[in-house]
Amino acid sequence: MMAINSSHVSTRKLKISFFIFCSVIFAFLLTLMPNEYFRDRANYIIYAKESLNIIERYDGVALFTNEPLFLLLNNVLSFFFDAEIVPLIFVSFIGFTVSYFLFIRSKNVLLTALGFMALILVPQSFHMLLVVLRQAFTATLLMWFIYYFWHSRYFLFLVFLLGFIHSSGFIVFAFLSIDKVFSSLISKSILLRVVFFIFISAVVSFLIIPLAEVLLLRQATEYQDAVSGGGGGNFIIYMSVLLVTLSQRKKMHTDDGFYVVALVGVSVYVGMYFFSPFAGRLITSFLPLIICLMCMFGNARSYLLLAGFVLINSLIFKSAIEYNSLSELGVRYLLG
Repeated sequence: MMAINSSHVSTRKLKISFFIFCSVIFAFLLTLMPNEYFRDRANYIIYAKESLNIIERYDGVALFTNEPLFLLLNNVLSFFFDAEIVPLIFVSFIGFTVSYFLFIRSKNVLLTALGFMALILVPQSFHMLLVVLRQAFTATLLMWFIYYFWHSRYFLFLVFLLGFIHSSGFIVFAFLSIDKVFSSLISKSILLRVVFFIFISAVVSFLIIPLAEVLLLRQATEYQDAVSGGGGGNFIIYMSVLLVTLSQRKKMHTDDGFYVVALVGVSVYVGMYFFSPFAGRLITSFLPLIICLMCMFGNARSYLLLAGFVLINSLIFKSAIEYNSLSELGVRYLLG
């Protein structure tokens, strides 16, 4: 019996080592693409060079609502690395984290492969990995917090701190706090929680921009100028993700942090979709978890869902990243 247990432990350690190795390779490959290929990378280099000067521009409430922890982290990293390297450090951390959790959460090899295809070929995911580094860094820290602290009393406090890295962290904290109260006082039923979040997020949609203006968030103007909803394509895709996931066995996952937070994210996105431009920004904070969610179940529904998710998004991949993610140089070298 002891020999069997020892063999099981050794096999698990070997798998984890393999996952870490592959994730390091994936992260390294992402860093090979130069900063000049991507939009906003110049801004991240400025953050690394001028972080303390940027902090000094803010005072009062604005100091705390404009990502001071991210700026301080940039300042620390700039002591050890050139400013041009700092964005690549974030890219490597994001890439490693998403890859590692995709490996350990996937049901089998085929779903793992489809998950990696989703990471690369879904425009929102590509944008997350390589462009919106501040929010993606926040999203990947959330994954580690769930992994280590989901059942800890410190979990929500740690999520709250994410808001000082990217302001979306405060919104994530608010929704997860609401879920905690709802599941404790009303019901742990996944279905009821999903319905509740679709409703509550639709209501909250109308408060996001006024609240952002009151808190002096930089993004307030961006949200105001953006367009809500859209053609409805993503609404159909993510509603499909929601319905297929709810058709799986739910009771066994009610205490699984990855499952719960991913479903909260999809529900909030669906609820906000037609009412607030913030929905499109917020989904990035949940996207790594949502891709992991689609890799969790090894039945035909899961394969069809994830394959369809990848296929539909791949059809718009080139035009989407050309318009949203790549610089002129990036378009020339990556898309021809």
